[in-house]
Amino acid sequence: MSLEDKIAMMCVIGTPSTRAEPDFRGRMAQQRFGGIGIFPHNVESEQQTLALLTEVQNIAGEHGRPLPYYVSVDEEGGTLSKFKTFFPYIPGNRAVGLSEDPETAYLLGKFIGSQLHSLGIPMNWGPVLDVNTNIDNPVVGVRSFGEDPQLVAQFGRSYIQGMHEAGVAVTAKHFPGHGQVSGDSHIVLPECDLTLEQLMEGPLLPFVEAIEAGADSIMMGHLVFPNIPESGGLPASLSPYFASELLRNKLGFEGVICTDDIEMGAIRNHFSPDEVGVLAVQAGNDMILMCHTPEFQSRVIAGILAAVQDGRINEARIDESVLRIKQLYGKFQQYQAAAQPIPREQWKEQALKLARKTVKVSRDPQGLLPLNPSLKYLLILPQQEQLTRADNSGAAEIKLASLLKDAGMAVEMRCCAMKPDAEEIASLVQQAATADVVIQGTLNAHLFTGQLALAEALTAVKPLLNLVLRNPYDDKALPQTAGSILLCSTSDYSLRALVERMTASK
Repeated sequence: MSLEDKIAMMCVIGTPSTRAEPDFRGRMAQQRFGGIGIFPHNVESEQQTLALLTEVQNIAGEHGRPLPYYVSVDEEGGTLSKFKTFFPYIPGNRAVGLSEDPETAYLLGKFIGSQLHSLGIPMNWGPVLDVNTNIDNPVVGVRSFGEDPQLVAQFGRSYIQGMHEAGVAVTAKHFPGHGQVSGDSHIVLPECDLTLEQLMEGPLLPFVEAIEAGADSIMMGHLVFPNIPESGGLPASLSPYFASELLRNKLGFEGVICTDDIEMGAIRNHFSPDEVGVLAVQAGNDMILMCHTPEFQSRVIAGILAAVQDGRINEARIDESVLRIKQLYGKFQQYQAAAQPIPREQWKEQALKLARKTVKVSRDPQGLLPLNPSLKYLLILPQQEQLTRADNSGAAEIKLASLLKDAGMAVEMRCCAMKPDAEEIASLVQQAATADVVIQGTLNAHLFTGQLALAEALTAVKPLLNLVLRNPYDDKALPQTAGSILLCSTSDYSLRALVERMTASK
């Protein structure tokens, strides 16, 4: 391999289309990229997705890449589900955390792994192992298994086991933990005030467990730690201290270290493409994710090449990463050869089994469960919005009313804004007058407090049952005199399991 080939092998790119366009084919022919990422804009249907992925593997094979070629995806279930239009749409990590049973995380990992295996995708950018200690965190939220480091560690280990059994490699993310920040790294470069001791006591524990569980890759997070001076003020993803000293040397991780996408605002707004690749390699990353802009990618590669040629980076450092990447390719082959995925004819049954484990009744002080077919219910649901770029659930309809009607319930449905104002609240309270019971869904009401005001107004006039459909923190903020069921998901199978729980006799 030439030096240029080796540097390109450290780079993971993307394609802007739903098929392998001529420009993309040309770039793949010219440069030996290590892999590609798949994003929502690449996915329309199962047939189209299979065709695209087959094209990518064929192009890679034609130009001498190891096979199966590195193709990866952020497939997390829940709010980040790429294939929900044609595969069972299942709950994600925080819903699974409600079960308090690591076996549920194992099933989640095996289920998602089985879906990816059926498409021929050998790698997942998951599991998310961030401990969501900041409940106002705008980017992690329901993508985390929870707020307890030990639980996240146990669930992460079980998830990894399930995904490996299905034949898919894993990428634990976002090292050293993204769950305690208040900024979204897709847009800004967040700061975390924790010291190294505090990191070791909590957020790092799931990654230690993941290494022991055989994580194939670990993704570095884009966040700065001002109280850890060894990091030199650099984001963890570009810091030799975090990638090399802490992850590689102290924690003993021997697999592939990769950056989160360096085209995210956290990095792109602060570093030029000519320097950011150099910093990433110097930090100790083996693979650099940059999946959107060809010109940006070309400048990153040129910057690394120049740094090797002028002595800032030793070529032996490049060779170390290339060896790890080749070993990762070998793992792809091993996992696929030994794969025992869930058979497709069992997917619907297993999706419902998974979802049933995640429905948690928090309280029912008014005895509203099970629902009564002889009562009239007003169902109020917020209109979903995309809350972060790592979220493709925004704007989708929450299909609960029809499921309740199918179960024999008399239901009238009304929508409300994520941030209802006083006028909308008054209107909805007035409409509740003809109902016997109100059922109100909330989406992060602890942040969008108009939903809390609506709940308070409703509970003053009618029996109220709240459905916590996203972050679980709504539960304690909502009226404690009202009923509350935690779902932390609006996936199809979550809603089916919810209706079963709401209508089943005790």
